[in-house]
Amino acid sequence: MISLSYCFKMAIASLKSAKLRSGLTALGIIIGIAAVIATFTLGSSFTGYFTEQLDTQGSNYVLVGASKSNLFYDSQLDIVRNTPGVTGVATEVSQTGVVTFANEAKNLTILGTQEDMIEILSIPMYDGQMYTDKDSYVAVVGKNISQEEFKKEIGLRSTIEITLYNSKTKENVTEMFKVVGILGSDETSLVTGGSENTLIAIPTHIMQEMTGKDYYDNIYAMTDSRDDINETTDEIERRLARNLGVSERDLDDEEKIPFMTTNQAEILDQIGTLTSTLQMFLIAIGGISLVVGAVGIMNIMIVTVTERTREIGTLKALGYSSKDVLLLFVVESIIISIIGGIIGTILGLAIAYIGASMLGLSMSVPYSGVLVGIGLSVAVGVLAGAQPSYRAAKMNPVEALRDV
Repeated sequence: MISLSYCFKMAIASLKSAKLRSGLTALGIIIGIAAVIATFTLGSSFTGYFTEQLDTQGSNYVLVGASKSNLFYDSQLDIVRNTPGVTGVATEVSQTGVVTFANEAKNLTILGTQEDMIEILSIPMYDGQMYTDKDSYVAVVGKNISQEEFKKEIGLRSTIEITLYNSKTKENVTEMFKVVGILGSDETSLVTGGSENTLIAIPTHIMQEMTGKDYYDNIYAMTDSRDDINETTDEIERRLARNLGVSERDLDDEEKIPFMTTNQAEILDQIGTLTSTLQMFLIAIGGISLVVGAVGIMNIMIVTVTERTREIGTLKALGYSSKDVLLLFVVESIIISIIGGIIGTILGLAIAYIGASMLGLSMSVPYSGVLVGIGLSVAVGVLAGAQPSYRAAKMNPVEALRDV
């Protein structure tokens, strides 16, 4: 039996003698592997980016949102605060009001919250500082509100006028607020969508005085770590449900629970599911390209066998066994697949790099995916070249020499 090194030398010589045919044969493999590698890499980069964003956007907070008004009061806030695993809380009361600055009025959403909110949500300060819970008529505004919403820029120590509707007195209440901080950053997060740049926040107690609300719309809770966040969330749900008269057996029925909870771990899971689904869809497209490439290899190999009938007959006449001829053609198809796989991998990584650069992502290369891609290309080559190689191996040398 001929050696494997000899097979490689003969296969490479055959491929060099028909460069165009070899290139076209490898093209389908190149496209398929490039699609698979680019998909794996971009998917991994997206997942890494979202994970990083969640880490910088308060990855260990729980949002408890009321499904109706007049639900969360100080007693419910204390329940959340005293839940094991909770290290900090902040409330949210919001209403659309009129903000007037430099004789220009805008309808904007006003948020009443405590100083701990920026720590819980990891909201960056662009300039200035956050107010304290002891402060009264002070405000922090988002960077976009400060720089773009009004003709004149709102800066630190600027005074803005806020008008809100009081639900108890049925009248509008207007107060003047001194701006002590600017929220946000120059980089827009894909997780928050830059929402921190469009906030106007004032102390909760002032918000409640102006609007007549003695309840909270939402409660934010910060937990020890992301590792225990789901357990802490479940405990918050159980304690609040018990306090609000929801039985233990109804905890799994969302329609019977007057509030909802979500945390960043759940958001990360949802993002992971979405990216995985997208990856599988694109990989399926790449798989179709691989199938097309396999068919191309098979067709080219069949044509090659036909064109090399005399060569096959000569080899057999010289004493080459059927196994030798089979090995020669299989090795040739494997070499085509390996070359196509390597080129496809390089092309896929290049596409992923360009895509990641355009999207502002740090490229994350899943080396296991690269190895799988190259392995797939070799498998495709073996499977696609098997039938033509078997056909060549079974040729009768007398008939092969006579038919030419």
